[in-house]
Amino acid sequence: MAAAMATALGGCSTKPRNFAASVSTPVPDRVAFEQDYRTCDSLVKAGHSSGFKTAATTTAISAGAVGAGAGVAALGAGGTYSGFGAAGAAAGAVMAAATVVGGFAGFGITRMIRGGKERKFKRNMSACLSEYGYEVADWEKLKKREDAAAFASRGVTVAEPVRTDPVLIEAVVVEDTVEPVETTPEAVALVTPEG
Repeated sequence: MAAAMATALGGCSTKPRNFAASVSTPVPDRVAFEQDYRTCDSLVKAGHSSGFKTAATTTAISAGAVGAGAGVAALGAGGTYSGFGAAGAAAGAVMAAATVVGGFAGFGITRMIRGGKERKFKRNMSACLSEYGYEVADWEKLKKREDAAAFASRGVTVAEPVRTDPVLIEAVVVEDTVEPVETTPEAVALVTPEG
């Protein structure tokens, strides 16, 4: 019976669904946005909730040290699992009773847990993107395997480049005073002999 209930509840996952942010502000560079989005996604999934830019630089530096530390921890954990036989038998009896009650409440509880994880992810992801200069307007639910960063970058508006043309100023003489008049290149073309 416990195996049947475990199989039935296996579909009730607490893993958050896949979401992509819709950014309201125009971005200067789509490739840089996608890179920033992926950085934020990895930091949020690693458990960061603030100081994302600092964490991004620190994480890149300390990634090698964490990998070495995990190998040492795995070697030390090898001898700690020998005394769990009796505890496993007792847990099996409790599990059999809990599956009957848990079957009814499990679906609602997993939905509640998943919803909390999704809200936390969206909140932290919005804060990270805000640190990088992007404001999140909305979220869109994606398919399980869809790439959120690529989806989000397709939806952004690329900012128009700032015009750097020189502004022409023409002097007009009015009653012995000179007042600068701002004109556009098109207006100057109409006045010049070439235009």
